[in-house]
Amino acid sequence: MSELGKYRLPKGWAWATIPDLCGKTGVFVDGDWVESKDQDPNGDVRLIQLADVGDGVYRNKSDRFMTKAKADELGCTFLKDGDVLIARMPDPLGRACIFPGDPKTSVTVVDVAIARSGNGEFDHRWLACFVNAHPFRSAISALQAGSTRKRISRGNLATILLPVPPFHEQRRIVAEIEKQFTRLEAGVAALRRVQANLKRYRAAVLKAACEGRIVASDLSAWKHLKVSEIGEAITGNTPPTSDKENLGDKLPFFKPTDLDAGYNVREARQYLSAKGAKHARVLPAGAVLVTCIGATIGKTGFARVDCATNQQINALVVNPKVAIPGWVFWLFSSPLGQQQIKSNASATTLPILNKSKFEALEFPVPPLAEQTRIVAEVERRLSVVEEMEAVVNANLQRATRLRQAVLQKAFSGNLT
Repeated sequence: MSELGKYRLPKGWAWATIPDLCGKTGVFVDGDWVESKDQDPNGDVRLIQLADVGDGVYRNKSDRFMTKAKADELGCTFLKDGDVLIARMPDPLGRACIFPGDPKTSVTVVDVAIARSGNGEFDHRWLACFVNAHPFRSAISALQAGSTRKRISRGNLATILLPVPPFHEQRRIVAEIEKQFTRLEAGVAALRRVQANLKRYRAAVLKAACEGRIVASDLSAWKHLKVSEIGEAITGNTPPTSDKENLGDKLPFFKPTDLDAGYNVREARQYLSAKGAKHARVLPAGAVLVTCIGATIGKTGFARVDCATNQQINALVVNPKVAIPGWVFWLFSSPLGQQQIKSNASATTLPILNKSKFEALEFPVPPLAEQTRIVAEVERRLSVVEEMEAVVNANLQRATRLRQAVLQKAFSGNLT
């Protein structure tokens, strides 16, 4: 439900829709229906896509073109520098940005609405900010339609009322928003740098662990062993999905997305029943799980509970006389392990590391006592990294909330 009804307008403000603002001499239209057959990679007109429209930021990501002759034939609306572009599809639905111009004449696709004042009736930057504010987004959400992918029609978008300040106030609001956003963006950039440094440090810790440099090591005692010598490799399988009785709440059924938990994989998005477990390849707690097919090849998890996996995952049930599972997890997660997994996968559009290739991977393996010391030191160092990452992520989320808080204040006339 829209939140707009709760706002009391400051003196001099008025309610208006986007068509009201644009007036008879302005523009509020959808982009153009341009099919693949209408496009030309060598064309002199750029076709701006949904992907170019960011949340307050023009992303400049797409690479689609058409000829000027075709654009004229289709009656396309040509963009002007400073136009407000509003995405009528997610994500998020209703995000807006300013079109900064392009070296080429440009048009946009039908799922992007274009708003343009005729005689400077409103500040375009102000409109983009207010469209991105939560109250306006809330109104958009209440009017969205579509079953598989939500969208809002321009007709519905045109019915939403905006609290409109006088033009000079719009300019003051935009200046204050930009000042505060500049500070926020500087803080976010610093947090992103910390994130990148923590990622590099994590990789360095695991690299040192696999090279015998993280604790005092006698490298002459290390052995080079194949995965098949470290434990038993088991490729997962999927019980028949046509039989709903195979699903239940007894056994976690892990898929690659579940391995996001990394060192502590316990919860699954799907579980098997006792009947389903009979059709699966049940693994004991302590199995090391490695995604061996697709875009996330190399993603690794440490199962802390008995489980089963689908066929995208190869599991290693570690031989306790050779290795400890924690050390094997860090080995597969390390730059060395990731390089081995990815470089030995089939070089196709869908990379695959089958069971036999997985078993043939070879790694340096220290004695058990040394593995224990390595795991303890890795855990100590990475626990600090995880704490710092949690702080960084919390502050990034706080920055997002602060951004919306700034827009919220502007929307209600409390910013300037």
